[in-house]
Amino acid sequence: MLKLEKDYLELTDSELIEKLIGLGAGIEEGGNAKLPLLEAAYFADKGIIKFDKEKILENARKEDELTDDKYKIIKFLRERGYITRVSMDTTEYFRVHQKGIRVGEDRTQSVLKVVPSNWQTNMKDIKQAIGFAGKLRKELVIAYVEKDEPHFIKISRTNFE
Repeated sequence: MLKLEKDYLELTDSELIEKLIGLGAGIEEGGNAKLPLLEAAYFADKGIIKFDKEKILENARKEDELTDDKYKIIKFLRERGYITRVSMDTTEYFRVHQKGIRVGEDRTQSVLKVVPSNWQTNMKDIKQAIGFAGKLRKELVIAYVEKDEPHFIKISRTNFE
């Protein structure tokens, strides 16, 4: 059974849960699993989950105006072999695992923040994002979609000591 909630899709089919966990998706809790909406939309698009992708994305758009850009970026990375998951700390960031490495086999390689293509920022916001990634000991990658193409910028801190 599949149940669409505000922030996730709940799954009860143990065979499907096992398959999705093996693909690096979802969080298992007491025999059920919760799949973040963006991950659920991706696996619905691939036919692994029998649910309407557009209905899932429509639900996600209610809470996040960057839903479509985030979906394109997750799809782009997953189709190239990168497991990309919504961060457990905040939905503002994604965790990206090394290519070919399953969740649990290795740690997250990067923390990815999706921004609008016309993003304007200041040093305070950049320092905050670098601080978040640094706290997790990960690389910070800023991602945006322009003309339906994802673009990635790696930002790091350096010291001249």
